[in-house]
Amino acid sequence: MDVEGTKSVSLPGQRVTQTPLIGRADAEALAGEPARWEQVTDRRGAAVWQVSGPRGLWALKVGTGEGAATVAREAAVLQQTHSLVPGLSYGGRAKAGRGTSSAWLITPWLEGPSTWARFESVRQQHAEDRSSALAAAVDVCQAVAALHGAGWVHGDLQPHHTVHTSGAVRLIDCTWAAGPSLAPSHTSLGGLLHLMSPELMHRIEAGVRPVVTEPSDEVYALAAGLWWAATGTWHRNYAAAGVDPARFTAAVLRQLLLRNRIPCGTIPHWPALERVLLPVLEAPAGARPSAEQLAHWMVSL
Repeated sequence: MDVEGTKSVSLPGQRVTQTPLIGRADAEALAGEPARWEQVTDRRGAAVWQVSGPRGLWALKVGTGEGAATVAREAAVLQQTHSLVPGLSYGGRAKAGRGTSSAWLITPWLEGPSTWARFESVRQQHAEDRSSALAAAVDVCQAVAALHGAGWVHGDLQPHHTVHTSGAVRLIDCTWAAGPSLAPSHTSLGGLLHLMSPELMHRIEAGVRPVVTEPSDEVYALAAGLWWAATGTWHRNYAAAGVDPARFTAAVLRQLLLRNRIPCGTIPHWPALERVLLPVLEAPAGARPSAEQLAHWMVSL
């Protein structure tokens, strides 16, 4: 087995898990021995493990093949933003490295629910338990406002990429972030299509490369993501338009959305939230509120 492969480990009472060799020594030095490993995700050429030990919890992300470049870029983002952006401050404790065909990144394990998880009771339509979700929405809007205030954009903002740790919102999966010291990646295509502003889709279809995500695009994604978190469905009413988005590739669906204006749906179990989010989603880019303004609107609910 080469140094960038994996090996199997098993502790009493635990299932066998594949753990990486690259980055392993650094992760175990940080966590302490004996270290326990649990693989969390493995997709798009990048796998993530939780590494726990007597000195703490850490996350090790390893990218191979095409995934190596994305992991290396995320490491570069954290290196350049941790002292500027509160939501990315955990990057100050990050460690990273490269192999011949791989890259690895170690960050502190962020304990806390995602914004998606904080909205679970809303999706289940428990009207008496909205306070936690509303507080989460305000916090994430303020975290994005601080990001934009520092001159940066996330590039793939969605409710699964914001973690509510004790006292602060952390922004994760920030590979496509861009700012004053790091130009947008030529590989990025603007994030999750269903949360994408019309003007961002226009730029992609026009062939502009790299794709530049503006703060106004992210406020749109923020509102669309909160709608998704609150309802479990996309804000565009695909069903009313007779469109099954699962039938189309991203490129074809993007063209369909640009040719046909699909109206927004409703949030019948929380109409006040709908009234706050609709103006964001229906406004042209120049009239769209900032993330800070959206936070103030959320406070008013």
